[in-house]
Amino acid sequence: MSDLQAQQSHQEYREVLMRGIRERENIEAAMKEITKKPIDSVFFVGCGGSLAVMYPLQYLMALHTALPSAPYNSSEFLNMKPKALTERSLVILSSYTGTTKETVAAAELARSRGARTIAFAGKADTPLGKTVDYVFANDAPFGVTDSKLIMLYQIVFCLLDKLGYGIDYEQVQKELSLLPEGLMRIRAAAGDEAREFAEKNHDQTFFMVTGSGINWGEAYSYAMCILQEMQWIPAQSIHAGEFFHGAFEILTEDTNLLIFQGEDETRPLTERVVKFAEQYTRRAHLIDTKNYPLEGIAPERRGIYGPFILLAVLGRYSDALAERRNHPLKTRRYMGKVPY
Repeated sequence: MSDLQAQQSHQEYREVLMRGIRERENIEAAMKEITKKPIDSVFFVGCGGSLAVMYPLQYLMALHTALPSAPYNSSEFLNMKPKALTERSLVILSSYTGTTKETVAAAELARSRGARTIAFAGKADTPLGKTVDYVFANDAPFGVTDSKLIMLYQIVFCLLDKLGYGIDYEQVQKELSLLPEGLMRIRAAAGDEAREFAEKNHDQTFFMVTGSGINWGEAYSYAMCILQEMQWIPAQSIHAGEFFHGAFEILTEDTNLLIFQGEDETRPLTERVVKFAEQYTRRAHLIDTKNYPLEGIAPERRGIYGPFILLAVLGRYSDALAERRNHPLKTRRYMGKVPY
């Protein structure tokens, strides 16, 4: 990719993120209607990467409120039919295609219980979009997850504000509005480290990936959706808090260990893994969000934006790895090609 092409790519990334920022008024209008009736539970429902992107939201809910909230795989949600799912529930669903059968069925279940429903999809005019009360769409060549996460943060913080949980809502919105420019710069700056990582790891056959807290979803999705699904490399995500309860027994000097370290309340969990890995493997690779400048965000508040930083950096890692391995990220063996 030429310098000009790279610059254009970064600008396109920024524009995709801005689409999420521009949905603020629509999101606030939706939340105004949704919160006219009491809400006593929140469910985040999806599959794969569409579920992983919502993990930070459950962390934020648990951090700021005692309101019950939980992430669910769509199939589990559909078959389990949680008793807490009632007309006082808010269900947030995600499917990029808008056609994931189990997610559409989960939305139908939620509606049948009288729950309020919001969905995210690439296009609004899809089975999922037609099933829910409100749908937000962002069809783009890349950066869709990042933009979706901006909208999801807007929803959660708007909900917390309207339910009276003492959130400085305008400050959050100001910070979110700064993300497109800041993340574009991070993405641009991560090119060299991404190419170095790809050169060093293009022929590796197994990765352990760990993270914690608000960033756990990124560890989970990078192992499953990028390394396994998009690169066909066996990988295992391990929560940093669980690392010393089994997983560390297979760590050797040649084991590839990716550590995603954030600045949230759970940073000590990944610090413990880093300290151990320094002694027992020569193939640990740390991505620490504190090493990436993000202008306009106070140091004490950077922790909640860790997933955005990781998405920006890992986007470059994924592209570089795919290019070095000559294995495009869209290559599939089974997904969308055979019955399953």
